[in-house]
Amino acid sequence: MFRPSKIRTGILFTIVFLFSFSFTVSDPDKIRNIQYQGKAVKTTFDVDDSFIGRYSGKKSGFLELKKDGTGVYRYDVFAMMTKDNCPPESITMEWGFLLDEELNIVKFQREYGHSYPVLFRSTGKTHFKGCQDEVMLDFIMVYKDGSIGVSSSDDWKNTK
Repeated sequence: MFRPSKIRTGILFTIVFLFSFSFTVSDPDKIRNIQYQGKAVKTTFDVDDSFIGRYSGKKSGFLELKKDGTGVYRYDVFAMMTKDNCPPESITMEWGFLLDEELNIVKFQREYGHSYPVLFRSTGKTHFKGCQDEVMLDFIMVYKDGSIGVSSSDDWKNTK
């Protein structure tokens, strides 16, 4: 069966290897593989301190990235449950910025600044998209004015 999401993922990983940023991870203990759509993806939480902290906006949702590679994701509005055992709670998780083959953090040039692909892997009972996905691909966006946001919520900014 034709699945556009699989094609999109394949294209993403091709782009990741072609347009990576030249920041090499310095601490190999902060590299881990996260399974995403059946593939082991090399990631790191060895990132600049400017990415660490709480991203929030006008509503009650937020993303918190901790220096130890763990965090919390709380939806502004929790989608309709698709599974009976999916409590509408904050999602505890591990996270990692994608790495290319040379262990460089992947970075894309954008009109507004830059974006960094990041994987979030749920470590608790509640998963992403109404408990359908254990792992979610998102992007951390660095704007030209220096502010940092999250693509999954248009008003979440890093507030430290």
